[in-house]
Amino acid sequence: MYETHKEQVDFYLIYTKEAHASDSSRPNSSVSIKQHTSIEERAKAAQSCIGDLKITIPTLIDDMQDSVGNAYSGHPDRLFIINSEGVIAYRGDKGPHGFDAEAMKKSLDTMLK
Repeated sequence: MYETHKEQVDFYLIYTKEAHASDSSRPNSSVSIKQHTSIEERAKAAQSCIGDLKITIPTLIDDMQDSVGNAYSGHPDRLFIINSEGVIAYRGDKGPHGFDAEAMKKSLDTMLK
């Protein structure tokens, strides 16, 4: 969707707190990232993620109060479309199991008609 519509739509990935930090009660065994204690640590982890995963979508970093994640119930991850009036036009279920890229694509295609 990003590659297809990036000239028509502003896409952003919001990097938030770690869902399965290595120092948490439910660590991710394949990635070792401690929960961020500063915005600098969060930015460093985001840069590492962007580079390792070759992410091309513009990425923003949530503040240390997790304002975006809390406002949008985005933890651990979620897909949204916010229309030009600032209204949520599509709210996906919590990911990664709740991701439905096809439903999001249909919603975006409908908005762009």
